[in-house]
Amino acid sequence: MSATHDAANPIPPEKRQHMLLFFLPLRNGALTQLAEVRDDSGSTPPDLRASTGVHFAMFHYVPEGAPSFLPVPTFQSAPGKDLLVALSLYDADFVPYISAFTSEPSIAKQLDDLLMVMDETGIVADDDPTSAVSILRKGGAAQNNEQFIELLMRYNFGDPTLSSGSGSSGGVLDLIPEAGRRYAFHAVFPGLTVGDVIANYPNASKLWPWPPVAADATAELAAR
Repeated sequence: MSATHDAANPIPPEKRQHMLLFFLPLRNGALTQLAEVRDDSGSTPPDLRASTGVHFAMFHYVPEGAPSFLPVPTFQSAPGKDLLVALSLYDADFVPYISAFTSEPSIAKQLDDLLMVMDETGIVADDDPTSAVSILRKGGAAQNNEQFIELLMRYNFGDPTLSSGSGSSGGVLDLIPEAGRRYAFHAVFPGLTVGDVIANYPNASKLWPWPPVAADATAELAAR
């Protein structure tokens, strides 16, 4: 499935895994607004798993003033705003990863819905080409892919130049980031892309069908 990689056989760029961690400022009550514009038509977008290379994704909504879920401070919204935290592990470079979403109309529409509830007051002027307001005025994320990527990078704690495996030694996880890095990032199978899994794993189409189904239903399909 994935070749063995070492110093003499490094992981090529298109096989490298990266992390994004967005902290997106939203208007108060944005979660309700997003629910109101949610597409419940039942239409399913094409299978983009291989092209986007998303291994994992997590979204966490934080209303203004919400307390931490832990006994220490964690995610906090800016005064007067709500916050959306998004975490993802993805293959290849950041630009093609995001572009795979903006080039699909049904997903680009959802991204535009997100831009509509963002609140960049005090962060960037509305007439800045990379602002949510400007991108929407000029046709949305699909027609302003480069500007949309710059907007996302403004709120991305993740380092798109840091791929998984950096800082590891002898299979032991290194908790101390390398000099100049924000964090240490490791993956169990560096170099193994989502496309590799779908294309080569036995019974992948049954184990992970598209569109996705509930986990128990997936197990039943795989057993057939």
